[in-house]
Amino acid sequence: MTTSKEQVFQRAFEMNNKKPHVQKNREVSEHIDPTKKVRVYRNLHKNCFSVKQDGLVRCHTDHITLEDCHFIVFKAGQKRVRNEGRKNVHAFVEGVLANTREADTYVDGEKSDAEIWEGKSGWQQAYYNPYTCDTFINQYDGSPLETARFADLYVYPTTINIFC
Repeated sequence: MTTSKEQVFQRAFEMNNKKPHVQKNREVSEHIDPTKKVRVYRNLHKNCFSVKQDGLVRCHTDHITLEDCHFIVFKAGQKRVRNEGRKNVHAFVEGVLANTREADTYVDGEKSDAEIWEGKSGWQQAYYNPYTCDTFINQYDGSPLETARFADLYVYPTTINIFC
């Protein structure tokens, strides 16, 4: 009898509620169904990103690259943050797990590392601050973000790189 990936995930959840912490984007795919969308949020308690799929946190990671991204802010959660002065999970980047190298090649083509470090990259940065912003913001031009072709999220330093 074969066991579905979903059954394996459920069994692991029931046996031990501790979620795996992975370092690299490619390791995330071992804990999710890479054909389905995930929601990623900044986990302030664990100083990492939490990766949710089908309503469950599947793993934690320091780096993840997504494609076909949507930037989601739940207004009720945002209002609670502003009223109570305490953060809660209400903002996500949603997308499908992407290959980091393929995303970099798509965005920057054949540019050298030196050119990229000089700021000649196609990547731009985004941010979200629940106290000052209603949405995720493109740091390059200050415009609100709803979607992006790619999002590359890092914990150290906390950075959201985007390519629209």
